[in-house]
Amino acid sequence: AYGHIVLRNVLSKYQYLDKRERAFITRVSEGTIERVLELDYILDQFSKVKVRKMKPVIRNILRSAVYQLKYMDTVPDSAVCNEAVLLAVKKGFGNLRGFVNGVLRNVARGLGSITYPEDELQRLSVSYSMPEWILKLWLEEHDKKTVEKMLAAFQTERPLTIRCNLKRIDPDGLREKLEKDGVKVKRHPYLSYAFIISGYDYLERLSGFADGDFYVQDVSSMLVGEAAGARAGDVVIDVCAAPGGKSLHLAEKLDGTGCVEARDLTSYKVELIEDNIARSGLENVSARVWDALSLDESAIESADIVLADLPCSGLGVLGKKADLKYRVTLEDVEELAKLQRNILKNIGC
Repeated sequence: AYGHIVLRNVLSKYQYLDKRERAFITRVSEGTIERVLELDYILDQFSKVKVRKMKPVIRNILRSAVYQLKYMDTVPDSAVCNEAVLLAVKKGFGNLRGFVNGVLRNVARGLGSITYPEDELQRLSVSYSMPEWILKLWLEEHDKKTVEKMLAAFQTERPLTIRCNLKRIDPDGLREKLEKDGVKVKRHPYLSYAFIISGYDYLERLSGFADGDFYVQDVSSMLVGEAAGARAGDVVIDVCAAPGGKSLHLAEKLDGTGCVEARDLTSYKVELIEDNIARSGLENVSARVWDALSLDESAIESADIVLADLPCSGLGVLGKKADLKYRVTLEDVEELAKLQRNILKNIGC
């Protein structure tokens, strides 16, 4: 399963947890996933049993503990070690409590003396937890300085951005509503209807979310709606639409005119789009199951705007979906490139 989905489901299940506890779970989970290669490198320097030979449960307990030791100064080293031992016992590995405790106390004492690989490629891979094949791919296109900037940017905390649903509420009204719920709100410098929000506990609990006053969306996606240049009465087809943010944005820009058809491959994805359509209150947008590789003869020359946000490797969004870098392969990238070309050819681009 994808890390961000598992984390979202867990936090949804345990909504009763204190805000600080939920934030701690999020930080440790996301941070550990993001820095797995570096954490394994550190563990291998202090453990006689190499990471690849450890029991999976023990391996991940140690990873998350080392992440806390290295990157979370507010957690005492003793608390990290003790909690890791308790977790090992709880998971049925009481016989390994001494091993867990010993490794972590060695790490805590020796963190300051760790040396990283001298080879530049290996150093970047370990320091930024990025598989070497991805680095080689990027270094073919960019110089080392640019690649390192990219790597650093992926590990920078990214705030949540939202788009105001202008058919339901104006930006000032949304800001006031969110601030009443205790949310910190900052207007985005690019778009008057976009906000950066923080300080909330559970997004779905916000009254503005339930009322469809806003949609969670990256500004890069919002800019697609701006660049498309939709005019009143336009027909729009979004061929790979889920979860539907761009489709909804264009439907909003059409101001009740024209129509937007949001398509995707599976009924599951179309249901996600339909849920967001229902929350938005927009009536000039609909969702439909359709394979973008199949020619829709009824739609030939019917659309004024075609959106094609095609299936991709995800290497450009590693800051939000860190575990993708451990899943995707060079073969996957090449196959996806072929898929993209075939879809574009099918839809007439």
